[in-house]
Amino acid sequence: MVRELREDAIVDFFKKALSSIKFVDETDYSAIEQRLDMLADSGEKRYKKTEAASWLWKFFVEKSLRDITDNLRGYYELCSYFDEYVEYENVLFALDKNHRDHVIHSVWVMLLGLYLRKNFGPFANLDYNALQSLFLPVEKQVNPLTQTMNIVKEHEISLWCLIALTHDLGYPIQKTMNANEIMAKMVSKFGFLEQTQFRYNFTIVHQTAISELLNIISSIVVLMDPKAYAVVRYSGIRLDYAKSFEQLDHGIMSAYLLQIYLDYICDVMQVPEGLPEAHLSDFEVAAKQAIIITLLKVISSHTNKNAYSHEINHMEVLLPLSDELDEFSRYSRSLGTSEWINVRCRTEFACTEHSFQINYTFENKDIGDDIESFFKRKVEKLRNRFELKDDKIREISITCKDVRKAKPITFVYKKKISEDPRGIVKRIPGKSSNDINGFLNGAVNLSSKDS
Repeated sequence: MVRELREDAIVDFFKKALSSIKFVDETDYSAIEQRLDMLADSGEKRYKKTEAASWLWKFFVEKSLRDITDNLRGYYELCSYFDEYVEYENVLFALDKNHRDHVIHSVWVMLLGLYLRKNFGPFANLDYNALQSLFLPVEKQVNPLTQTMNIVKEHEISLWCLIALTHDLGYPIQKTMNANEIMAKMVSKFGFLEQTQFRYNFTIVHQTAISELLNIISSIVVLMDPKAYAVVRYSGIRLDYAKSFEQLDHGIMSAYLLQIYLDYICDVMQVPEGLPEAHLSDFEVAAKQAIIITLLKVISSHTNKNAYSHEINHMEVLLPLSDELDEFSRYSRSLGTSEWINVRCRTEFACTEHSFQINYTFENKDIGDDIESFFKRKVEKLRNRFELKDDKIREISITCKDVRKAKPITFVYKKKISEDPRGIVKRIPGKSSNDINGFLNGAVNLSSKDS
């Protein structure tokens, strides 16, 4: 069943769910609810929403971290970075007409993920790729995989909050390069001025931290027998993430920031080096290591073009879907006043264990956002995120509808396992094509003469 994702419904859900979140004290409910109301108020100015979101960000990051560990060393340094990040957002709004407030966005992603987890079946029981077993317990034998997984599940909400709230912290690096390109075009108009191209260089002193991050996110915790486990690394996955790091993808940059700021990560990920046969026996530590691997890997994977999934019930899927479903926090220039106003794109979602469907509808006549560009961005981000299989995900669908003018325009992308593996894009009114790459790069035009 397709369900509209409304700001007020999601906020109301979260308010009711506060009593079930073990790390939130009843004395904090009023302050939380006040900020949530500001986020959902369509008449509230962006900077007021940013203030509310900043408070919620710090509250839930600290509480989530404390639920997982007593070691908060580095947390306040992370908050100092976040304060600078909030200020930098204001600069980016002036440089990029398509920029969104990522402070507000991160809070909405947190709320959306918790809402999906409770209201859509496939997310009700998340599985964890970071924790696997090589043996089957005999009858009546306690399964250490179940025990270890239960420890992870106890901290699932905290883990999700940390993932959602920090997944875009590395965004300034990517956006600064884009901003440099904008400034270079302006400077070039003077003719006699030449701007040196902005580039990043990694110094040798940072190579150890980079290498360790790649090691963590390419690892899994494997239970070898009822009394021992090992941390196993996949070289191919490591290479995929090394490419992502070289591209300065903001997902893996966000994970890098967490690793260098939060001492807890260093404490937990102490794995013997040079001892390939070393097996460890503390299954509580195994669970903590699975949590750290999941935290950093899910954040890193959401911008890694080589990361994909066959199944829906994973956090590696919950994050990119929540990320793309949040159109509540997007602002655009008003056609009448040039002020920043909320886009208010109506968003609908449906999913089963074998399919998902996302519908976007642009209804706000005060904004002039181009729906085709919006649609292309959504298809680009989601089409390769899922590999279809008969017994797993079999169909995905993305629809964007523009009803702001007398003649509505609709764009549809569908991919089914029984049809062309590339999928098909269609414009109504207009044409359809299975040349997805051609459509995305502008070589294929779906408009007809009549449209």
